[in-house]
Amino acid sequence: MVFRRFSGAGGFALAAGLRAAVVSALAFGILLAAERRLWATAAVLAGVAGLVILDLMRSIGAADRTLAQFVEGMTAEGYERPTAPIGLRALGDAIRAALDRLAAIRADRQQRSDFLEALADTVSAALLVIDEKGAVTGMNRAARTGMMATLGPLSAILALGPEAAQRLQALPAGAREVLRLADQRAVLATVSGFTAGGAARRLIAIQSIASDLDAVELKAWQDLVRVLAHEMMNSLTPICSLSESIAARLGEPHSPGTEAEIIESAQVIARRGQGLMTFVERYRRLTDTPVIEKARLPAAEFIRRLDRLAEAMIGADAIAWSSAAHPSWLVLNADPDLLEQAAINLIKNAVDAVRGRPNARVRLTLTMEDDEQIVLSVADNGPGLPLDDPEGVFVPFFTTKAGGSGIGLTLARQIALSHGGRLEHQAASPNGAVFQITLPAG
Repeated sequence: MVFRRFSGAGGFALAAGLRAAVVSALAFGILLAAERRLWATAAVLAGVAGLVILDLMRSIGAADRTLAQFVEGMTAEGYERPTAPIGLRALGDAIRAALDRLAAIRADRQQRSDFLEALADTVSAALLVIDEKGAVTGMNRAARTGMMATLGPLSAILALGPEAAQRLQALPAGAREVLRLADQRAVLATVSGFTAGGAARRLIAIQSIASDLDAVELKAWQDLVRVLAHEMMNSLTPICSLSESIAARLGEPHSPGTEAEIIESAQVIARRGQGLMTFVERYRRLTDTPVIEKARLPAAEFIRRLDRLAEAMIGADAIAWSSAAHPSWLVLNADPDLLEQAAINLIKNAVDAVRGRPNARVRLTLTMEDDEQIVLSVADNGPGLPLDDPEGVFVPFFTTKAGGSGIGLTLARQIALSHGGRLEHQAASPNGAVFQITLPAG
């Protein structure tokens, strides 16, 4: 029909208006024909009016279907490109362009989602997404295949075991803990927090560390044997020498001083034997894991306590002491007594390292990192760590100080580990050393 020659939104409105005008004119003509009793003419005009009305309804229906397809295309994953109705070609083109843009955005999002899923599936660690109710809402391939994880309660993952599942439920964001699965495998669980859809989520990464623990255990045994052998040889060598001397003297004719020498040698052997027993007892006590009792403690108060202790250690020595907490409102969640003991050990080592040196300085800081960790740092400008074996400072009874016990750093590390943290060291610039205790903020 002639109405189809119009295009665009204005053309559609003009075509609809013309149709309405034609229908009105035909209606008027029908009335005139009826008054003059021209029934055949009236019937023809009525038929034409009906066709015009049907054409108008068809055009409106086509426009309605096009808009409906556009809305469906915005909500559905797949869609059919709508055909432009007669008179609304410009609207049809705009709708198709908008749907193409939506399709491109969806394809890009799907590509990113597939990439992240593939990336998560390549990770050897089992990844579990936990919602606020403690239910598993997502996982990667390692969790599905290695742990037979399913969506739902964390306790339903049989590979975890009830004890590990209970611990994972309680771990806050930022926590790291070594757990034993139901089959007694050792794993390291690391928890991170994030927000999705306005709700808090936790991402738990479970990494098998059995082989790493075996290597660490072997290294620990090697260090233990090395220290024990060194200390025992230091005591047994003179004991053996004196025993041989006593045996030789007993086989010789007695002289006036022989009995006194034998008694003195026996007393030395007894003292060295007692010293060896004391050493073994100290080593046994060192293996006891400290029991922590956490409490909330403002960092400012904790620093004030350490300030007084540090001043007592420094005494009259020319050592510049400083301390600070960033931010000032920082609050610790730790065992105050044990953490204080660990800090004292670090401060004492730093003070001993700088004592007698020019421009000696020791600084203590407490800082928050990533809202998940608190770092206690003790820095000095002393001679620094041994270059040949810097990790040796953590071996029990290792010391570079005359009269040192060699257990301060070992105890400090045990205290840090008992809090779910760690003790690390690094060289300071331009000289000196920095020891850091990193603890979970929660």
